[in-house]
Amino acid sequence: MSAVLTLPAQIGRALRPVLRLVGPVLDDSLVQGCDSQAPVVVCPARPDAVRRRVAASCAVYVAWDSRRRCRYVGSVCRQGPGAVGDRLAEHYAHPTTGAIRRGAWLLLTVLPLADLSTLEVVRSTEGWTARLLNPLDGSAHPRVDLAQTPAALALDASRQAQFGPAGVVTDAGTT
Repeated sequence: MSAVLTLPAQIGRALRPVLRLVGPVLDDSLVQGCDSQAPVVVCPARPDAVRRRVAASCAVYVAWDSRRRCRYVGSVCRQGPGAVGDRLAEHYAHPTTGAIRRGAWLLLTVLPLADLSTLEVVRSTEGWTARLLNPLDGSAHPRVDLAQTPAALALDASRQAQFGPAGVVTDAGTT
């Protein structure tokens, strides 16, 4: 059995403002075997290791290099517990950037989101994370609405699920 990686202090400091902002939409029940108090899974940046450690189907992930610099921020929202590892494998298989990423990405931190997160919440969480971490690679991050945090979007989505178009509770069968 391999030793559990701990969150390096420098990366923990970099993630602190991200966790303050997106903490309400993270699913810390998916973080197992971590010494860290943060709801973050720390893995070697290898698809097999990520598949073993990360059970979330919706997540934001951050790739870090050997100098603890943020290289990339991405997100995934798919069916199945191997979603993050599968997405990482796709990055590595890319014909032009795959080899570079395999060499540069040393560590992956994964911020698991609730499986019922809407795609809008996932993309907003990715956008805010990228905005706060300013990754060296990748620039196609979702734009963020500065007045709308991921937590506010999740709250709006849960309210819409509870209430019908006219504000009538849909669980009671009336709309």
